[in-house]
Amino acid sequence: MAKARNGEGSIFAVKNKKGKTIGYAVEMSMGFKANGKRDRTRRQAKTYKEALALRTRMANEHLDGRLTIIHAETVSTYGIRWVREVKALKIRSSSASDYEARLRREVFPMLGTTRMVDLKPAHVDRWMAALRKSGKSANTVNGARRVLGAMCKHANRTGIIPTNPVLATDPVKRQKGDPTQVKEPWSLNEVCKVLEESCDDPLDGFLHVMLHLGLRPGEAIGLRWEDIDLTKRTLTITGTLTDVQVFMPDGQGVVRQVRNDPKTAASRRILPIDEALAASLDRQQMRQAVQQVSAGERWVDTGYVFTTSVGTPFSLSNLRKTYQKFLDRIEVRYIRLHDLRHTVARMALDSGNVPIEQASQALGHTRIDTTKQIYAGYVPRYNEEFVAGLSSILPAAPRPNPPEPGEAHVEISR
Repeated sequence: MAKARNGEGSIFAVKNKKGKTIGYAVEMSMGFKANGKRDRTRRQAKTYKEALALRTRMANEHLDGRLTIIHAETVSTYGIRWVREVKALKIRSSSASDYEARLRREVFPMLGTTRMVDLKPAHVDRWMAALRKSGKSANTVNGARRVLGAMCKHANRTGIIPTNPVLATDPVKRQKGDPTQVKEPWSLNEVCKVLEESCDDPLDGFLHVMLHLGLRPGEAIGLRWEDIDLTKRTLTITGTLTDVQVFMPDGQGVVRQVRNDPKTAASRRILPIDEALAASLDRQQMRQAVQQVSAGERWVDTGYVFTTSVGTPFSLSNLRKTYQKFLDRIEVRYIRLHDLRHTVARMALDSGNVPIEQASQALGHTRIDTTKQIYAGYVPRYNEEFVAGLSSILPAAPRPNPPEPGEAHVEISR
């Protein structure tokens, strides 16, 4: 053993069971624990010469604040602990479940067994490349990268790792032909056909709410009758209802419905109810009253507007199936439930009657920039009005001079 001066660390010979030296350990004090005992970290070297060089590096890292205690936690063990014990206290339960699902689905299969202290930018780059090669979209890869980055940020802040390896990597870029679930919004004719055909269908009220107000699907199925005032013709967004995959201690996932507060402060909003929407909600009340009589004792009074035949709220997974069958029956092309919101936004902005500030507020966006980023590039009216506005102030095109008397008119063939 080579004992150095205080703060420089110590070198110990590492021996096997037969007493033969098989390497050297460099140990350095990191201060004191909460119980008053010394906190130490240790690194391994093959030779004494390497151990001396390692001790110097460790001393310099300690002075710079980059030296950390070696932890045996892997990406998977640390990730689960981070989501359940740290992140779950700061975000909605549904968001925490989404974080864990992304880690289990995209991160753990390739990086899960890697120790946190061994995770390097090269690992992250190879992982992202492998996900892309497997067919994952840029959005999926970057979403998983953000979760991994947040996890490593916490690990760095708490001294588990010296730096965040994700910060040394770049997000992947979307390439032409990348898979996407987003569908082209419906035309006005398609919207009108859906609304007309839905009046006698169980999806009547839901589709009218979605296509008249541009709600998020979770906001629509989360509506309760107490949120609707048919006398004042107003509807208040007070929460969302969504299907969440909740993970048990053994890692098994169970899907449950969870009601959350609105997505943001701007999402908590009051919207007017027009005549057509009021009529559809009246029909929904009557439809629900008939279902309650038919269900008898099986009826569960949940207070939700859109319910099953026994009063329980719609689940998004079952709603998607019913919605798909409805579109097949009326022969209208399929778009996702969230694309109904895109349809409403595009129609409103392209109509010329709705300023983008009003659309942003009604859609529940926190900033107008969000609305512009998502929709402005797809509204032809903006380009047309831009060109027309410039044309009105720029000099008009010069008129050709009329030919002199007797001058031959030559026509150019094309």
